[in-house]
Amino acid sequence: MNFSAGARMQSPVLQLVVALVLLVMCHGTAKATTTGQLPAWVCEVPDAIFIDGFQPATARVSLPSNGSGGAIGDISRTVNVPGYGSHTVYLHVPPSYSPSRPMPLVLALHGQAGSPALANSEALRARNTWAGIADAEGFIVIAPIGTESTGSWIVPPPNPSDYNLFSAAMADAEAAYNIDRSRRVGWGYSAGGHVLHDIMYNDFGAPISIDDFAAYAVSAGILQGLACSSPSACSALLGTASRHIPLDIHIGNSDPLVSYAQQDRDAFIANGWVLGDDFWFSPFVGGHNYTAAHLDLMWHRLCPFQALP
Repeated sequence: MNFSAGARMQSPVLQLVVALVLLVMCHGTAKATTTGQLPAWVCEVPDAIFIDGFQPATARVSLPSNGSGGAIGDISRTVNVPGYGSHTVYLHVPPSYSPSRPMPLVLALHGQAGSPALANSEALRARNTWAGIADAEGFIVIAPIGTESTGSWIVPPPNPSDYNLFSAAMADAEAAYNIDRSRRVGWGYSAGGHVLHDIMYNDFGAPISIDDFAAYAVSAGILQGLACSSPSACSALLGTASRHIPLDIHIGNSDPLVSYAQQDRDAFIANGWVLGDDFWFSPFVGGHNYTAAHLDLMWHRLCPFQALP
């Protein structure tokens, strides 16, 4: 079965080289980004500045982008990527948005759609499925459109790739809206989930990495879809991660990928992620899909986390 989001060939030699490079990077020049956790009331009352008027100012840290001028509601924006052209990105900005308060951001990546036209529809579906949760919980959603010929994602190498598009889409949103850059969350379905695993644990020179996210979630996405080629290679890759980024995995019990997702669960736990603390594995009755209820649960689990320099 071909899991790949793009057209990357991964030989055992390449996997070994990548693992060694990452090991040197991790131990030689450790990244400064750490995972923080906000007070519970921030997620319970997302519009509140102080929960009761006596909350200490130091209880809530944010990294505002201080952007301005963006519209509210369901909109589309054109993002220009040097060397890669102009691309449409769908956004949902909740009515509670105020430029005076930075909001979290969700980057939503659809799965392989089958064609460019269907990729457009799948990006809209991802944006629209997240929209009601964004309205209730107070965050902005951005959903790029896969540029690969089968409606999936072009991944590095080469550079630029769709990874540059993701980075440009987030930067564009942060210029148009006041976004809390410490609370950017990634979500991907199927090939989009494969891509997010790849971004978090590999470095191919793209301007997006684990440091850009507080947490992430995948629906029907697996490590062997793109990030690594075997259970042992995947476990070795996780062992070089710069931090234990919080993660939620949702997988249907009749999904053809369920056994691979179970291998991923075991690899994350073996490498120090803790169930119910910074890692959630959520099998559900069903197949290769996602629902708004899944996304809502993912958000509530990942909402409190921050990526802090």
